[in-house]
Amino acid sequence: MIRNIFISLTALIFCCCCCFNSDRYKLKGSDLVYYHYKVHNGYSGMSKEFEIMCKDSVVSAIVRDCNFLLPNEECKVDSVSNVPREKLEEIGDMLAKANVQDWEHSYSNPDVFDGDSWSLDVKFGKNFFWSSGYMAGPDYDPTYEINKIIIDLCKPQKEGSKEE
Repeated sequence: MIRNIFISLTALIFCCCCCFNSDRYKLKGSDLVYYHYKVHNGYSGMSKEFEIMCKDSVVSAIVRDCNFLLPNEECKVDSVSNVPREKLEEIGDMLAKANVQDWEHSYSNPDVFDGDSWSLDVKFGKNFFWSSGYMAGPDYDPTYEINKIIIDLCKPQKEGSKEE
């Protein structure tokens, strides 16, 4: 009997130390390979998407700006390739600090009947995380700052100017 209790306690301690180790779910900014954020306003038809990804060791960024209520309206797309890997890691660090892996799958505000909905897809290594919301979100949300970084990366460069 005492032997069985000892074995059970040993197994429980092992599980607590190994299986529920919080570092197992700790994200590293350098592991980010994909970020996609979309915001859509159903009333105005405006939709904006921000994306940065690493594929075949090349980091690229895209901003899409669309209005689906205007007939034959094409999306305005700005994109850039060969983004410094450090920018992707900076964004990864921001998402890791926000504990994006712990975000709820869905946020909503039942008191608002007309507003913006958003969705976020991120991939760290082989781990994929998804969240969305309607006029609500997590307490700490760095997506506004991240999207600003992506907008700045995708701004068309004036002829003759060099990136520093």
